[in-house]
Amino acid sequence: MISVRTPYSNNFDYYECKKMYEENQELVEDDATFDEVINNTLFFAFYDNDKLSLCIYFYPIKGKLWVNGYGVRKKHLFNKICFKTALTWFNCDIWAKSVQNPAIYGLLVSGFKNFKDNIYVYRQNEA
Repeated sequence: MISVRTPYSNNFDYYECKKMYEENQELVEDDATFDEVINNTLFFAFYDNDKLSLCIYFYPIKGKLWVNGYGVRKKHLFNKICFKTALTWFNCDIWAKSVQNPAIYGLLVSGFKNFKDNIYVYRQNEA
């Protein structure tokens, strides 16, 4: 069963999300601390039967909504469902940047298109 938690949820597991962030920080290509991420973004943690599987966060930069995230390996299908669901929560285009092949694959199978170089865009009107 899918459950979604935010930093404001009573059952949000700060330490588990932080540990996974720090383990994946280099791959996520984000130099912010975990506290900066959860305090300055729209942060969502997705659980599969109460086990953390995916964390994604949305943040605005120069009038565009960007997304970044990290997840448990070997949970591709579950994480894809969660990610694609979260994309529907917004009524604007969503942008992402990555040079990591697994992340790029995840973006492409979720409906993102290559915009240029390592920039990808999910167009709401094309979803």
